[in-house]
Amino acid sequence: MARLEILEYPDPNLRLTSEPVTRFDKNLERLVNNLVETLDANSIIGLSSPQVNVPQRVAVTNPSGGASEPQVYVNPVIISKSTWGIVEESCASIPDVVGNVIRATKVHVRAQDRHGDAFERVLTDMDAVCIQHEIDHLNGKLFIDRLSFFRKLALRSRLRAKVRRHNNAA
Repeated sequence: MARLEILEYPDPNLRLTSEPVTRFDKNLERLVNNLVETLDANSIIGLSSPQVNVPQRVAVTNPSGGASEPQVYVNPVIISKSTWGIVEESCASIPDVVGNVIRATKVHVRAQDRHGDAFERVLTDMDAVCIQHEIDHLNGKLFIDRLSFFRKLALRSRLRAKVRRHNNAA
């Protein structure tokens, strides 16, 4: 297993829509294991493959930290959402930025496990918020896109500075 480098905003690869997984093989198993190791090593609660520059529809979550095993979602789709609320989010790909977004706190999700077996789950609270955040990554969307106009305005100079540093490094 390996710890993977997490892409940071404004890397354009974070804005790509990920491709569905069609091969459930050793490469996928290695990707899942590396995502889990990277999740644990960075003490984060969710990670998707586009964040490590692999544009496939794979996400791992573990909102309870080390208290349980990370959950693996391959080709996840949200079937339904309910019980909306305002939640505080952050993202490993956008360090030092925190903001409130509106999310469903109950979702019904369909996905496959690392072996290709389909499953459905009803997730609540932080589990629900976390999978929505990761599915957004699979669709090329970042949590900052969901921030209020005023919060985006407040972050504008800090985010522009990140863009300038990224462009100067390229």
